[in-house]
Amino acid sequence: STSGIRYRTPLGNHLRNASIATFEECTERRRYEPLVFKFGRRYARAKGGHVQMAARRSRCSGHHSTAVGLSYTRRARRYRVIDFGRTKRGIFGTIETIEYDPFRNARICLVKYEDGEKRYILHGLGYFVGQQVISDEQAPVFVGNAMPLSAVTIGTQVHNIEIQPGKGGALQRAAGAAATVLSKDYETVTVKLQSTEVRLLKKDCWCTIGRVGRTEANMIDKGKAGKRYQLGWRPRMHGKAKNACDHPHGGGEGHSPIGHNYPMNPFGQCIFKRTRNPNKKSSKMILIRTKRKSEL
Repeated sequence: STSGIRYRTPLGNHLRNASIATFEECTERRRYEPLVFKFGRRYARAKGGHVQMAARRSRCSGHHSTAVGLSYTRRARRYRVIDFGRTKRGIFGTIETIEYDPFRNARICLVKYEDGEKRYILHGLGYFVGQQVISDEQAPVFVGNAMPLSAVTIGTQVHNIEIQPGKGGALQRAAGAAATVLSKDYETVTVKLQSTEVRLLKKDCWCTIGRVGRTEANMIDKGKAGKRYQLGWRPRMHGKAKNACDHPHGGGEGHSPIGHNYPMNPFGQCIFKRTRNPNKKSSKMILIRTKRKSEL
């Protein structure tokens, strides 16, 4: 077995080969209520509130822990407000708890700063309760500290990286993600991302030292389709099984061919077409694009 993963007892076929997290790194089950709010999602519903089949696109609201007469209970999902920008500069903070976050596959940490304020940050490998972290330009290159890319030594792994200075971390935030600093220039820093993409980032962009925790997240097997439905994903039907009015591949008698020179998406566009705008300003910052699986 892998550390952090527990395999279910096969009491039935729905649990055979199914695995779940052990939550052994979590130290607190109660959430910090001042940094939590209810995040409502309306899939397959337009502005008027009516269900529209064309807008479904294989998504749903997922499992709700509801009770009779209540719209939600104390156990319903809540969104945790996370400080991706690490804007509490020059003040030491102490990690108080490591908690579960239902909206991401990584864990989060509750940090209490010297002035008494508490904030959530992403949990990385090597974090422990009682650890001191700081966000400062002169901070030491230690796991958990945040600093600009210009202050990071070459070869260091970083996560929660800003694309635009002051906008908050947007890159390498998933479980087990990390980027490597390759070189530094006068105005830019060369970084290799987890997706094998090599790109330039402004030296004023902030990042956090280390790798995001819970590297075994991609090894979990849900075991059944119903578990994925509870997470908000409906079954996805391929285009040939639909009507002609719902998909370009639809219609016809039996197993009919798609009737086009190339596969299309529901909007009639080629599925092999690159969707990134070639005239985008940030395109010149990408040195090596992400490689396909066949090229690795």
